[in-house]
Amino acid sequence: MSTKKHCGSKHLRRGVRRLPDGRWRIRVYATDTRTGRAREAQRTLPAEWSEATVLAEVEQLRAELATGRDARPATRVKLKHCAERWLEDVAARNKRSTAEFYLDVLAKRVVPVLGELYLDALGRRDIEQWVRWAEAQRTRRGEPYARDTVRSWWRVLTQFVRDVCADRELPDPIVRLRPPRGRSGRTREMRTLTAEELGRLLGAARERVPERYAEIYVLAFTGMRAGELFALSWDDIDEVRGQIIIRHGVRRGTIDTPKTGAVREVGLTDEMRRLLRAHRAWLIERNHPGVASGLVFPSNVGTPRGPESLHAPLRKAAEAAGIGVRVGPQVLRRTFNTLMVEQKVDRIVLRSQMGHCSEEMTERYAGVAVEAKRAAVEALEARAVAAPPPARAICPRVLERAAPSPDRCSPG
Repeated sequence: MSTKKHCGSKHLRRGVRRLPDGRWRIRVYATDTRTGRAREAQRTLPAEWSEATVLAEVEQLRAELATGRDARPATRVKLKHCAERWLEDVAARNKRSTAEFYLDVLAKRVVPVLGELYLDALGRRDIEQWVRWAEAQRTRRGEPYARDTVRSWWRVLTQFVRDVCADRELPDPIVRLRPPRGRSGRTREMRTLTAEELGRLLGAARERVPERYAEIYVLAFTGMRAGELFALSWDDIDEVRGQIIIRHGVRRGTIDTPKTGAVREVGLTDEMRRLLRAHRAWLIERNHPGVASGLVFPSNVGTPRGPESLHAPLRKAAEAAGIGVRVGPQVLRRTFNTLMVEQKVDRIVLRSQMGHCSEEMTERYAGVAVEAKRAAVEALEARAVAAPPPARAICPRVLERAAPSPDRCSPG
């Protein structure tokens, strides 16, 4: 029987057809007599097989599905093994932080539930059971996870399953299935501070946590993310142009690209410049391990800090300032954004300063000058802290000796 004769012909029977290249494609359904579950399998057979041989293969495969036997175990693969190979591809195509996120979700949310299933036996019922499992998960406080969190697990699962099914020419079991529902009745409070509260917070930070005051101040008046702050090196501080260049971000202790992947500049004011000079002199006087690393705000052992390292200092400052909300790095970022909007700062300037990717094209073509950013921040400084006292709490002797530095804050 020639291949050309059957190319494009009608199906031999339901689930059996010729592919354009002459090979046979079979899809077989059966009910597993042991479990009562519907099972499905697909095979691609050589073009030279006769119709009788193909039909015999269909019956054999149907019998295997019904009895739970597998005459060709080498052709089947479990989801947990698919996950290993898929993650290798993800790591090659994405930056490290994204690959780590996928690995975390697969290891904790997908493989423990679905990992032992064979890919060719994965069905809609299995995915629906996973959805119910995800909706039933609770945080350490016993609360259901937020909708965005559960949906992030769903996105990883759907991308993983669709990719591996497509690679093996298997049907997509997730088509038209609803994603899990997380907690929606209670949304996270969007906390911000007033200009007066921000001034009180900074005053309390200067007194209660003086060694962290410079980083809190820079974070409060640049709107940058905490991960971006702790990835700064002294080469990123350009005093000549009055700017801080954000090239990197810290995630799980590793310096990587910024969240949006784009480099941007933020305004460096005179007060920030003074605090950074004093902070640099303080690190050198203490022979701090971070001097050799070149990081602006290193940890006590010279490694990059994580955003969580600011929680305790900000909590102490907020309590001392009589602020009744929990203040974290994200609260300072939202506060900066809110106060700048209230100040009627040009929206393009603000988007450029904060690096909002939703307006990326507008920012790219606007070409916002760093002078406009610096002027906007200086106006906010004047509003929140009318007359900032000298940063004597950092180290009085260091500040007295902090003579004007060269045009660029550089190591050494």
